[in-house]
Amino acid sequence: MKNLKIVFALLVTIASINIATAQETKQKYGCTAEVPSNAVYIQDTTNARGLADNYYLWDNGKTIYIKFLSGSKAMQDKVKSIVKEWERYANLKFEFVTVGASNIRINLDNKGGHNSMVGTLANNVGEDERTMNFDTTDFKTFAAMRRTVLHEFGHAIGLLHEHYSPVSGIPWNKEAVYADLKKTQGWDKAMVDVNLFQQYKVSYTNGTEYDKLSIMHYPVFARWTTNGFSVDWNNDLSEGDKNLIGLLYPKDGNRTNEVPRFTVSNFTSITVSKNDNKQGVSIYPSFKMTTAGKSARVYFIAFFYDEEGNPIKKETETYNINNIAATFKSSVLGVGKSMAANKTKNNDFELFIPYDQLPVNTGKNNFQVEFRVYLQDDKEMKILYQSKRKVFSFMKS
Repeated sequence: MKNLKIVFALLVTIASINIATAQETKQKYGCTAEVPSNAVYIQDTTNARGLADNYYLWDNGKTIYIKFLSGSKAMQDKVKSIVKEWERYANLKFEFVTVGASNIRINLDNKGGHNSMVGTLANNVGEDERTMNFDTTDFKTFAAMRRTVLHEFGHAIGLLHEHYSPVSGIPWNKEAVYADLKKTQGWDKAMVDVNLFQQYKVSYTNGTEYDKLSIMHYPVFARWTTNGFSVDWNNDLSEGDKNLIGLLYPKDGNRTNEVPRFTVSNFTSITVSKNDNKQGVSIYPSFKMTTAGKSARVYFIAFFYDEEGNPIKKETETYNINNIAATFKSSVLGVGKSMAANKTKNNDFELFIPYDQLPVNTGKNNFQVEFRVYLQDDKEMKILYQSKRKVFSFMKS
């Protein structure tokens, strides 16, 4: 297996900010939207504004099932009424359920900040786990609650933070931002850069304008820019938000800018077996996958780590991805396909690595393995799933 010469994305977490010392931040600043660091941000080709990751959009016309994991009925009813605003402009239906399967699961609690999985990445999360969180201590006014719910549901249907737009032209006073967030949050420069200053590819903006009125925009304080530019709390969907979501989920006609939209779900386990017949280790991940949009190549990869969780470094070309010990399979999958790996039949999907590609010693060997799925669309590499690491051991004579 030759070295796979592709730079793979890693998931990053956009952490919440709470600047308690600033008068203008009575509501928590920011949210924790889980997005890939190399996400493709596509703006529409007309006058709509905003950022979205088309790879994680739901099927147009889909009914999205939503379940509350906590919260009072009064609070739940308010959330239900607010999210209906998105239905006015998107060809989507939100159906709230109390039993059975769900796509989005909401925790309404007095801690944890505000956060949401982006689009269909919610399918990566187990049925008993939340995909969205609202910190109710922040809902001191209905306006604060409304803008937060609209914002997080924007993420849930595939939208991304507007201040990351490569055409925003925000004249950041970075030193002021660094100083502010170091004092109030303890963040170093790298953390600030990830959460505020990263930008997405210009090639995917289609030359459209940046929308400072978007519900997906963070507030920007005047002291954080070199010319006093600022953005207030946005409480409502902007015209750009409405136009963009209508193009991503059109009520009439087909979606423009369609891309491969593959979803990994129902990941349950990784089974690791010593395979003396093949002189190596067999990895059996259990998951399901569905495909939509367009055909694309998919990579199923197992990365290996030592017992302390450090990547096993590779210098030779075999079983090497980005200089980490790994093994993979890949295939081109068409639209409308379903795949079930190690579900109906055990060991029907295997990833294998020979002993001599790992630092195996006589006696007991302890390792960790991580399973990931990536989609390749032209030059874009999108992460579809990243498992927790599985610890495994075996004896070698």
